[in-house]
Amino acid sequence: MLVVRGAPAIGVTAAFGVALAARESHARTFDALLADLETAGKGLAATRPTAVNLFWALDRMRAAALAGRELPLEALRARLLAEAQAILDEDVAGNRAMGGHGAALVPPRARILTHCNAGALATAGYGTALGVVR
Repeated sequence: MLVVRGAPAIGVTAAFGVALAARESHARTFDALLADLETAGKGLAATRPTAVNLFWALDRMRAAALAGRELPLEALRARLLAEAQAILDEDVAGNRAMGGHGAALVPPRARILTHCNAGALATAGYGTALGVVR
């Protein structure tokens, strides 16, 4: 059963999933932690193999882990959580920007019909299509 819907929301959820896997890992070395993150990433990737945002977020989290190879593990875990938060913040900022640009194109009293999952439930909390009418 797919619980999270909407490509942006799936990507953000995956990023926090990786951060959670890092926090829950009992690894004592970078290589062991990376192995745990790879396992978590494979599990997350299998949930929606066609979601571009999912794989983009997983790749970004993996890159953040590799970039932090020399950090103490607790600092690396914190870095991964910060990266997931950055992905969330960027998604909301992008949604707000799209909404602002789109709103300028909608005439007064217009009626808008959306297709598929829309609004805050399909993104990380603001909305792309419905961001225009906020």
